[in-house]
Amino acid sequence: MTDLRAEAVDAAGAAATDAGIATPDRRVRVFVSSTLEELADERQAAREAIGRLRLTPVMFELGARPHPPRELYRAYLAQSDVFVGIYWRRYGWTAPGESVSGLEDEYLLSGDRPKLIYVKAAADREPRLAELLARVRADDRAAYKPFDRTAELAELLADDLAVLLTERFTGAAAPPAGPPGLRPGRLPTPPTLMVGRDAQRDAVVDLLRGGARLVTLTGPGGIGKTRLALAVAAAAQDDLFDGAWFVDLAPVADAGQVPGTIAAALGLRPEGTRPVLDLVADRLQGRRVLLVLDNFEQVLPAAAELARLLAAAPGITVLVTSRTVLRLRGEHEVPLPPLDTPAGPDDAADVEAIGRSGAVRLLVARAGEVRSGFALTAQNSTAVAELCRRLDGIPLALELAAAQLRLLTPAVLLRRLGDRLPSLDMAAGPVDLPSRQRTLRATVEWSYSLLGAAERALLARLSVFAGAWTLDGADAVGAVDGDLDVLDTLSSLVAESLVSTDQRYADEPRFRMLDTVRAYARERLAERGERDATTARLAGYLREFAYQAGAELDGPDNRAWASRVDGELDDLRAGIRWAVDADDAETPVRLTAPLFAYWWSRGLLAEMRLVAEEVAALPSATRLPPDAAALLLWARGMFRISMGDVAQSEPFLRGAVDAATGLGDERLRAYALAGVGLATLPGGDGGAQRSLDEAVQAFRRLGDRWGLAFALSSRGQLAVQDGDPAAAAAMHGEALAAAEQIENEHLRAQLLNLLGMDAMAGGDVAGARSRFTAAAGMYMWLPDQEGSAYCLDGFAATALAQGRPDVAARLVGASAHAREVVGVAVWPGIRPLAEALVAAIAAALGEPAYRLARAEGTRMRTTDALAYAQEATSPAGGPPPGPVGEPATGAETTS
Repeated sequence: MTDLRAEAVDAAGAAATDAGIATPDRRVRVFVSSTLEELADERQAAREAIGRLRLTPVMFELGARPHPPRELYRAYLAQSDVFVGIYWRRYGWTAPGESVSGLEDEYLLSGDRPKLIYVKAAADREPRLAELLARVRADDRAAYKPFDRTAELAELLADDLAVLLTERFTGAAAPPAGPPGLRPGRLPTPPTLMVGRDAQRDAVVDLLRGGARLVTLTGPGGIGKTRLALAVAAAAQDDLFDGAWFVDLAPVADAGQVPGTIAAALGLRPEGTRPVLDLVADRLQGRRVLLVLDNFEQVLPAAAELARLLAAAPGITVLVTSRTVLRLRGEHEVPLPPLDTPAGPDDAADVEAIGRSGAVRLLVARAGEVRSGFALTAQNSTAVAELCRRLDGIPLALELAAAQLRLLTPAVLLRRLGDRLPSLDMAAGPVDLPSRQRTLRATVEWSYSLLGAAERALLARLSVFAGAWTLDGADAVGAVDGDLDVLDTLSSLVAESLVSTDQRYADEPRFRMLDTVRAYARERLAERGERDATTARLAGYLREFAYQAGAELDGPDNRAWASRVDGELDDLRAGIRWAVDADDAETPVRLTAPLFAYWWSRGLLAEMRLVAEEVAALPSATRLPPDAAALLLWARGMFRISMGDVAQSEPFLRGAVDAATGLGDERLRAYALAGVGLATLPGGDGGAQRSLDEAVQAFRRLGDRWGLAFALSSRGQLAVQDGDPAAAAAMHGEALAAAEQIENEHLRAQLLNLLGMDAMAGGDVAGARSRFTAAAGMYMWLPDQEGSAYCLDGFAATALAQGRPDVAARLVGASAHAREVVGVAVWPGIRPLAEALVAAIAAALGEPAYRLARAEGTRMRTTDALAYAQEATSPAGGPPPGPVGEPATGAETTS
C-alpha cells in the first residue's frame, strides 16, 4: 500500500463547493465503517479521536431510523468527506437479494474519498472479509494499517487525520501513477529551479517525441546533466509516457548490479535464476515507460544489457546521463555545453545583455538564495560577467562561487578567485585534461581551500559513503575523539554547496555529495592518511545498523526498517566489498546474516548467496568467532534453499543447529531447525516434522512472529502431504495471524495462498477460491512472480473443480510462463500435486484441446492472468470467451 496522498483529499473541499457556501459550523465529516457489535469499543474510540480534532464523526448507529438501513448509510456516506474503515473478524450481514454485505458496500461506495483503513489482528477472519481486505490493500488510494489494541487505533486515527488535513492545505502532490504492479514513478525534486537550459530541454523532449528510444546527455562532471535529465523527464512524462523512473547509478560500482538497480527503482523483486532484465522486460510489455539512468559512465560494461532490454520491451525509452557515449545502435548523443557567458569586456556596460547570459542568470539566482536581495546591477555587472567567463559557464563551478557571495561582493570574490585560479589550473591535475575539467577541479580545490580545519576533515571523511547518508552515519564516521561538531560542520558544508540534502528519502534526512566533489574529497582523505580508519568506522556503524535492523525487520515496524535498509543498501554493498578485499570475513557475515528477511523481501537472495560463498573462501573465514561461524553456516544453507539447491543446503543447516546449540543461541537454533525442516520437506520424512515442530515451539517461546509464520508455513505443507488439510489450515491460520501482526505482506500473500490449497485439499472449493482471490490481490500489488505462479495453479484447481477445464488449462499455461520469466521450478514438495493437476486437466479436455488452451495461457502477462483467474472462476459469472489480456511477451522476446 502507498501512503494517502493529497490528490485523494479534494473531496473535503469539493463537498462544500458543490453544496454552496458552507456555514461556519460545517466541519469535515468522517464516515466510520465497521461491524457494530464486535467492534463497539473501537467505534467509541474512533468517535472520540475524531471529536478531539473538532471533526464530525458520521456513524450508522448515531442516526434516526425512519429509512431503510442501506438508504441511510448511503446518504450518510454521500455527505461525508473522509472514509474510515475498521475491520476485524466478521464480514457483516448480506441483505436478501444483495451480493455483498453492507460493510463491503460502504467501501465500494467510498469512491475517491480519502480512505483510512485499520485492521485488527485476527486468526479466524471470515474468508469474504479476507478477500475484501486483499482488494483494499491493493487500492493505492487507501492508507492501510494494522492494530492490536483500542488505544493504538485511537492514536493511529488521530495522527492520520491530522496528516491528511495538513496535506490537504499544503498541496503535497502524489507521484504520478505508472503501470500496474510497478512502484509509482517518482522523480527527485531538485532543491532549486533549472536556469539557462530551456532550449536544451525542449530539444531533447522533441527527440523523445520523435521516437528516439535512447538519448544520452554527455558532458564533464558538474555540467548539469542530471538537472537537465530531470527537467526533460518532468516535461515529457505526462504527454509521452505512462510514467518516468529515476535510477541513480552513482553509488553502483559493479556493472553487474545495474539490472537489479533498475528493477529496484521500478519496485520489482529479482526472483529465481533468470536474468533480472528478463523480468523487467516482461513486466513492461505494452507500457510506455521512461527510464532516466544517471551517471552511467562508471558502469559502461552494462550497456550491452541495456541494449537487450530496449530490444525486449519496445515501449521503453531510456534517457542516460554519462561522461561518454554508450556506443549502442540507435543512440542519440546530446553533448551538453557550458552555459553561455557574456561576450566580452566590450559589453560590460550593457547590463541587460549581460543578464541574458545563462551563466549570469544562474549565478545571480543562486546568489539570491544565500543573500537576500542580491541582483545584477550596473555596479557589479562587470565583475559578475568576468566571474562567469573565468568559470567557463560550468554550473557546478558557478554554484560553488555563488555560495561565497553570502559575505563577499562579486568584485572581491573575483579578485580572490583570480589570485588562485591560474596556478590551480596548472596544479589541479594532468595537463592533458580538457580545460573545462581543469577549471572545475580548480574551483572545487578553491572552495576546499576556503574551508576551516573541521570542515575539511569532515568533507574528507564523509567521502567514504557510497550513497546518501544519515546524521547517525555522519556522526559515526565524521568525528575522531570529539575533534569536531558533526551537525554544525555538516550544516556549513551544505551552506558551501559541497554537500546537498537528498530529497528522495522520506524516512529521515539524508545527505550526499556530487560525484565530482566526492572524488576530490577521497583524494584529500588519502592525503590525511585516514582512509582505512574512516572506512573501518563506517563498517562498524553498518554492523551495528544491520544488527538492529535485523531484529526490527521481524517485528511490526518492518516496513519502516526495510525502507531504512534501502537507504543504506549502497553502503552495505560497498562495506561488503571493502571487507572482502581486506580479507575480513567477519564484517560481511555481520552485514548480511541479520538481514535475511530483507534480502528475501527484495529478491536479493541470489546476490547474497554469492557473497556468502566468497566470504567462506577467504583465509580469515577459518578464524571467525564461533557465533559468526554459525551465522555463516546458516546463511550458506538458507541462501542455497532460496535458489532451489535443497540437497546441498542440509549439511550447512545441520551444522548451524549444532553450532547454535553449543553457543546456547536459541533464536539461531530455531532458524536453523526451520531451515533443516524446509530442506527435508520434499521427502516428507519424520525428520522434517521433528525439526519444524521444535522450531515452532522455540519461536513461540521467543515471541518471534516472523520466524513462527515462516516455520508454520512449512509445517502446514507437511500436514497437507500427510493428508490432514484441517491441521494444515489451523497451522497456516496461526501463521497468517502472526504475519498480520507484523504486517509482512510477502508472508501474508504466501499464507493466504497456502490456506487456499488447504481448503481445496479439504473439498471446500468456494473457500479455496476466496483465499486465492485474496492472495492474488497481494501478488499483483507486491509484485511477486513466483508466488503468482502458485496462486494461478490454485485457481486452475478451482476452475477444474467448477467444471471449467479450459480455464484451468489457460491458467496452468500462465503459471508456467510466470515461472519461466524468473527461471524457477515447482517446489519439490508440491510437484506431485502440480503434476496430478495437469494430468487431470488434460484428461478432462483431451490432449489437443489442452495444449491449445495452455498455449493461450502462456501468452498472458501475469497480472492479466490473475485478473482473468478471478473473473473466470467467479460463481456469479463465467470465463470470458477466449483468452484475455495482452500477450506476455513481444515478438522479439524469448522469455
